[in-house]
Amino acid sequence: MLKKFSSAFSSDVPTSTRLRAITRHYWQKLKANTLGRLFISEAGRKLRSQVAAIGPQPTRPDVRVAITAHVFYLDLAKEIIALRDLFPDPVPVFLTVPLDRAEELSRIVAGIPDVMLFPSENRGRDIAPFFSLLESGALDGFDAVLKLHTKRSPHLIDGDLRRKLLFAMLCGERTAAYRTLKAFEKPDTGLVGWRDSYRSDPVFWMANKARVHEIAERMNAEDFVKLGFFEGSMFWFRPKALDALRELNLTPEMFEAEAGQLDGTMHHAIERCFTIAAWSRGYTVRDLHGRIL
Repeated sequence: MLKKFSSAFSSDVPTSTRLRAITRHYWQKLKANTLGRLFISEAGRKLRSQVAAIGPQPTRPDVRVAITAHVFYLDLAKEIIALRDLFPDPVPVFLTVPLDRAEELSRIVAGIPDVMLFPSENRGRDIAPFFSLLESGALDGFDAVLKLHTKRSPHLIDGDLRRKLLFAMLCGERTAAYRTLKAFEKPDTGLVGWRDSYRSDPVFWMANKARVHEIAERMNAEDFVKLGFFEGSMFWFRPKALDALRELNLTPEMFEAEAGQLDGTMHHAIERCFTIAAWSRGYTVRDLHGRIL
């Protein structure tokens, strides 16, 4: 099993580096499947709420907030919309959805205020639809936008768990969310995400390094190429921080047709370019506690 897992990583790095990355990866999976399951359980949620209620309550950061998500699995749409309930003021939700599922999703969210649908071609997983939305200008008026998608990763045993953990870490409790959003009061904050989903070991280039360099060259960001990305492409971001990618005018046709690919596609390369785009325009990438990654 270890040999099979190792072969999925980029092979142009020393064996010792590969083993460290694999060990770290399995340690994180062990934490997710033990402490993580407790964290997202009903008992865990109650405990987090009780702890958060102790002491002075945080004030809402002075940032304009929105949520965006690509909804492939329609039954998860309301789970995403419900995340905004921790905010006392209205938070708009922008949902991209495959063209053939748009009508059904429209019925599911009918009557729910401040939810906007953006039907899109089923290419590039969540990435291509995201750029169609970003390039529309719909997100321009916000300081911090939460990027999510209905990730199930059916090829992984713990696919659902990973999604639930990401949702919980990024926007599962008010005190923690306010602490995260506080970083966006700093004008140089570009992306903020969960440290445990941040990948910077060279093995995680996998089959994408050459294409990432090509994209960086088009962004005039060659000097900022290094590996560091939020696996699963879920994080908070400042729309302005992604201008270098937005200016590439990415269209669905630039992404491969959906064929269940696990690596080496345009969307896998772009996933590794969000941070490069931010760094190239002078923005920082931080964890949920505001520490620079």
